[in-house]
Amino acid sequence: MEKRNPPFNHLAAAAPTALSTPGSTAMLRLKDALELLDGPVPVAVRWVKCDVRRKTAGELGYLPAGRIGRGTRTATAALRLPTAGEETAADRADAAAGGQVPVPTGTKDPAHWLNATRNLVDTRTGLLVKIHIYLLTHVAGRKVYL
Repeated sequence: MEKRNPPFNHLAAAAPTALSTPGSTAMLRLKDALELLDGPVPVAVRWVKCDVRRKTAGELGYLPAGRIGRGTRTATAALRLPTAGEETAADRADAAAGGQVPVPTGTKDPAHWLNATRNLVDTRTGLLVKIHIYLLTHVAGRKVYL
């Protein structure tokens, strides 16, 4: 009988990536990956992008330092700080509420738990990226599995 070569594994043959580190062969459960992302220390994150409305998918997203949190969608708003003496909307709302900050009524509930999504903040720039948690591939250099 003729010997057959094992099937070619294109993932094993790929060149090392920025997330590859010695000893990073350990895998990480999705639950543990979300706990890492929810912590105070930013970690490297890689995921598969997918947009059903635009019918685009398959690209890889990467944040070298990201964590779950709140941020802004535009870089200019993320990097802009109030100048001295400038009153912000939060200051006005705080003063109007007598020291209590009201919950914004015009915002849409993102229903992260229902939709299995999270907002990741790039801690270097403050930009916000929405991801689907089941499309996470690597967190802190470790492969994520369900």
